[in-house]
Amino acid sequence: MKRTNSLELSKRFDPIYPAGHSNFRIPMEATEHRVFVKRAEGSRVWDEDDNEYIDYLGGQGVNLLGHRHPEWVAAITEYLEERSPYFAAGVLNSRDDVAVGEKLLRHIPCAERIKFCLSGSEAVQIAIRLARAYTRKPYILRFAGQYHGWMDNVIGGQLNPTLGGKRLPVESPDSSSLDDPFYTRGKGPGSVEQSFMLPWNDLDALETTFRECGEEIALVLTEAIPTNHFCMMPRPGYLERIRELCDEHGVVLCFDEIITGFRLGLGGAQELVGVTPDIASYGKALAGGVPFSAVAGRAAIMDLLRDGRVLSPGTFNGYPMGMRGVLTALRILERDHGAAYAEMDRIQNRIEQGITEIGARRGIPVRVQGVRGVFSVLFGLDSGTELYTDEDLQQLDFGQLVKFWSSMQQEGVLMFLGGRWFMSIVHTDADVEQTLEAAEECIADL
Repeated sequence: MKRTNSLELSKRFDPIYPAGHSNFRIPMEATEHRVFVKRAEGSRVWDEDDNEYIDYLGGQGVNLLGHRHPEWVAAITEYLEERSPYFAAGVLNSRDDVAVGEKLLRHIPCAERIKFCLSGSEAVQIAIRLARAYTRKPYILRFAGQYHGWMDNVIGGQLNPTLGGKRLPVESPDSSSLDDPFYTRGKGPGSVEQSFMLPWNDLDALETTFRECGEEIALVLTEAIPTNHFCMMPRPGYLERIRELCDEHGVVLCFDEIITGFRLGLGGAQELVGVTPDIASYGKALAGGVPFSAVAGRAAIMDLLRDGRVLSPGTFNGYPMGMRGVLTALRILERDHGAAYAEMDRIQNRIEQGITEIGARRGIPVRVQGVRGVFSVLFGLDSGTELYTDEDLQQLDFGQLVKFWSSMQQEGVLMFLGGRWFMSIVHTDADVEQTLEAAEECIADL
């Protein structure tokens, strides 16, 4: 691949922006230089050196419709011909507000009321504030390996080896980036002590914590399917037991659907797993490509906003251009009984099966695991083994994973760090063929 312009732009970019625009402790770039995009269309992007890529980065989950979906672009363009991107949150509204709200109430199982904001991190914080106000209890219960935004009270921490009692996360600046990729200095005093942290899929730890501390827990915050942690599915009955324990102890159950919302289907992860939370957070794919997020939940909880008992102000909350983006995205995804999802399933299945077959033929253990719209490709693991816990990842070959990630980008295929792929509804059979050709070359090199 050509890289002259990318190298020159990287040298100018790096002194201005420390760690780029978004950063974890693990580098997010697959190559030593950054990629600067000058054009994007459908499932592909082109960089400043005119290299062409098939895009499975998907804007880290945002671009479910692909790039510049013509119907979405036309709707936004038409909107801007008559109105400005912003009015005044809480003062002026549009007809789209009503149409979008009614659609979301139909599609989201837990939704009786909706609250809009701008980012996924904000949506999670609103859910936490509502749960504490509703239950009048202090603690959050969350799970190791999951990511719920960059705010102090939910980012970072490792499992506390102490069994039983208040299993507060532990933090160590000396741990490696793989031990705690979300560790950060500068958090507020006591922020790590606002939550308990449990291992995912550990029923004994869950029941012990509820038995000993259930009367202090306001909220269980979890991805129903941890797409941020190798797409580990819940064990059969695990989410159902969380639901039962929350009901028994008066705890609010929140599903973080920032990634899974509308990517897995119009009903999101909660529809797929058949467990309805009390409240859920949404973002990324919601508005078709512009910033927009939401909290949806039971009326008894959400109506704390109605009389000002809970505040959630924000200049860009429910901004009208974003609202038009949501309305258009929903119309596209609803069409023909979700035909776009069925086509995405077909394309994704071809990729997953193809990579599995290449690994088997080349004698390279590879496990492809995920759900509609997002999956992980993991090396060193048997293809037939379902991954439920971190113990199941002991044979993960992170070195091969990183090499594959970097090599695939050199072959014109973009994916996210950690071996994660985001599908769009506009990926094609031609994309599949080119992707599998690249995977053949890169897995052979392993």
